[in-house]
Amino acid sequence: MAKGTSSWWKKLLGVLIALAVLAGAAEFGFRMFLPGLIEGAVRSQLGLSGDHPVDVELGGSALLHAVQGGVGDVTVSVPAAPLTDGIVADAEVHAGLVPFNPLTGEIRDGSLRFTVPQDQIGPVVSLLTKGVATTGEVRDGDLLVGRSIPFLGQEIPLTIALGVGVANGDVVLTPKQVSAAGLDLTSEQIAQATGTLLDPVLRPEPICVRDQLPAGVTLTGVEFSSTGSITVSADLAPTAVSDPKLRAKGVCG
Repeated sequence: MAKGTSSWWKKLLGVLIALAVLAGAAEFGFRMFLPGLIEGAVRSQLGLSGDHPVDVELGGSALLHAVQGGVGDVTVSVPAAPLTDGIVADAEVHAGLVPFNPLTGEIRDGSLRFTVPQDQIGPVVSLLTKGVATTGEVRDGDLLVGRSIPFLGQEIPLTIALGVGVANGDVVLTPKQVSAAGLDLTSEQIAQATGTLLDPVLRPEPICVRDQLPAGVTLTGVEFSSTGSITVSADLAPTAVSDPKLRAKGVCG
């Protein structure tokens, strides 16, 4: 190989090595500073104290995502996060890519998961049943809800075992067993005594909760654990942050 050619390859190799070093330094810098910036934004949005745990994980190449104009493959986990209407949950937010300026760009593959512990499911039960149920617990894979109802001139305790699912962003409740004062009654018998009071939990029709969520959030699932917790999952629209209409609460009907 000629001396000039050899020198050219050495220079090219030197450039590649220099680029690799710079890329490594940039990657190190992104991974060092981005989690802190994200933590600060999360604390500010949720009103968290400085010592409240916030975990930020960046997957893949932070530099490659930065070249694309954002932060990629990011997962933010916040235990005991105060959400809305008295709901406290272990929250996890994931996105394939978040633009550096979310107010003008689009989020890719955004999703949310909220796990509500057993002792905090009261507000979730109220949300899922449209306020019909006043008590609730997870038992054997179903949601067992209850309230007192007028029956033959007396207030008696009523419990309903519900299967819970999600279809097209709506909650679908399926009554499996109804018990009043220890007696197993049919939904029809209870409906005859209470009129339309219990329709949201006795009629297996979709229940819209879009008016309780930002329009850019679509409910995708509700899961029950053996420990009695409830996990709610949802997808984020790409413009859930940048579009003011999607940041506002959704509508039903």
